[in-house]
Amino acid sequence: MKRGGPFPPKREDFDTMRPTRRLLLVGEGNFSFSASLCDASNGETCIIATCYESEERVSRQALAKTNIQHLRGKGVEVGFCVDCTKLKDYFLPAKRNFDCIYFNFPHYGRKAGVTKNRELLMKFFCSCADVLTEKGEVHVALCKGQGGTPADQPMREWHNSWQVVALAAGAGFILSDVHPFNLEDVHGYKCTGYRSQDKSFSVEGALNHIFTRGLPFPHPRPVICQTELEGKRLSFQVPEIFVDKINRRFLDTNSDHPVRTINEKLIAQLSQTFPLQRVDHSLSLLHQGCLSAVPQSNAFWIIPNTEENPNSDPIGKGTARGFLFPGVNFCRDIDQDDRMKAQEGDQLSEHYLRSSLLVHVQDVIRRLNFLPGTLHVLSGPVFRKCLISPRTLPVFHETLFMCAVDKGTEGRCIQMLMDNIKYTLSSLLPSLSCFTLNSTVEEPKSSETVELNDSVRPDPQLDKTQYFICVKTDTSDSKASVSCIGAISAAPCGPINRELGIVCASVNLDLVAMQICGISDWRMLWTVDERFLNQFIGGELGPFKSFSLYPPSYVHDVSFWVPECEQFDEVAFHTIARCVSQETVVSIQLLDSFQHPQTGQISLCYRLTFQSCDKALTRQQVAEMQLQFRKEIQQCLHITLR
Repeated sequence: MKRGGPFPPKREDFDTMRPTRRLLLVGEGNFSFSASLCDASNGETCIIATCYESEERVSRQALAKTNIQHLRGKGVEVGFCVDCTKLKDYFLPAKRNFDCIYFNFPHYGRKAGVTKNRELLMKFFCSCADVLTEKGEVHVALCKGQGGTPADQPMREWHNSWQVVALAAGAGFILSDVHPFNLEDVHGYKCTGYRSQDKSFSVEGALNHIFTRGLPFPHPRPVICQTELEGKRLSFQVPEIFVDKINRRFLDTNSDHPVRTINEKLIAQLSQTFPLQRVDHSLSLLHQGCLSAVPQSNAFWIIPNTEENPNSDPIGKGTARGFLFPGVNFCRDIDQDDRMKAQEGDQLSEHYLRSSLLVHVQDVIRRLNFLPGTLHVLSGPVFRKCLISPRTLPVFHETLFMCAVDKGTEGRCIQMLMDNIKYTLSSLLPSLSCFTLNSTVEEPKSSETVELNDSVRPDPQLDKTQYFICVKTDTSDSKASVSCIGAISAAPCGPINRELGIVCASVNLDLVAMQICGISDWRMLWTVDERFLNQFIGGELGPFKSFSLYPPSYVHDVSFWVPECEQFDEVAFHTIARCVSQETVVSIQLLDSFQHPQTGQISLCYRLTFQSCDKALTRQQVAEMQLQFRKEIQQCLHITLR
């Protein structure tokens, strides 16, 4: 368990270090890295160099003896017989505040195999968690292929690697950076310790892995939200899946979030073409709609509390339908019994979380001086049930541009809106092409793949002209991916003024931010980790650099019999998975469908893949989530597990 130290910081990095910065080196062999690091640092950095062996044994090596004397002459504390798996035993509580811990080329010793070395790393990471500052780093250098990440070329099979990211996750760490280990950068460093001997070993292709703490998974508490709808004050319990998202205020004036920056740039550009008015009066998160008219499979139905009905319960209350989403019907469509309850006086069953800002169009027309030619802007979060994928969003920020025009001039207004949106997006990312597709399009060009998801689909029930707003990044790839980031439509103004038409352009700001900033997973937009927003201070929009690289993924399968005479609700299945896993299920794949030849009963088998984009996710956590998921789908969807 000896061998030298890891890739050091550059000399200029020490110039900006705070005076109290403390560095700990473990598993040192001949202390040549410690000596190199000491010479490269300034006098304000505290370095503690340790090794597993006794001083007597280490000093038998001439190079080690020389380096130890050099370090002590520089005032560096040198420790012996220090077990890196029990670090807190060697430091008083006041001294357990290291900013960086280095362990270079760890090895259990002798001819130890993969299993023993994994065990060493696992205990080391857990030990680091006891003595590292909150924003500290753990540097681990590994030989070519040992880490088991795509950064290794060639990459070993997972079962034959040291699985370093998964082991670090067990102690709450995420891999935040990885780069080559270059001997030339460490003056005087000698790699020794091959099979616990004073022999050198090859570090060609070696990598230095830098780990930081991931935020812990939250334990959400019930949140009550108050809103006003049609003159009534209502309160409702927020669905558990949205507790950490309901009041993030990304669009506020003091926010540096990319969605606000993009929204403000769109508004600024459009204000040069249209007289513009922001609709800043309170818009309710709830909407009251006809049960037969709303796409029920996509809606989060809510039973709110009112002064007249202060203790409302979910429709069909009970563990099966109220445990995960108090006050929300997500397991099945509202059935005939629910309609009868509504007819008996409980009209509150018609409330649902708004799935689009388009639900406010008629309300805005009634409440405002809606003059032709003025562009009205509404912005805010919307919510909908959907299948799980990295670019399918159950909650996102929408901005809606509304303009009343004389009938017959809708086409000109649509073109003006589209020209301004196109100009704004191309100015933010020149390689981005923006265009429209008719919503009735059946097949895109053969060289393109159009990504259509529920978060940008126009309302199919309305009689109006509709187009998709699409973007494509210009690349040399013949199979370029086209993403739809919004919709634009024209419709009659309605009974208020039959001489006018309404043109609406709806933009999914989250999808635009992902496209412009190169964010591959929508969940990252909602992270509470400050390392995300720190990349966009002052509203700067640039390529996003992930602070969690190659996160471990875990796969679990579940198979079950579908209830007879009932249609399986796949959207509800995905929604339960979202909630139980705290958004860590990244894909759900149907592996097999089987119909029993005698009974005709259908069996389905799904594969769930768990992976976190910003937190340390462990195998044990996933196993517990999977067990809970199996219980919930039994209770909520009435399936029979196989």
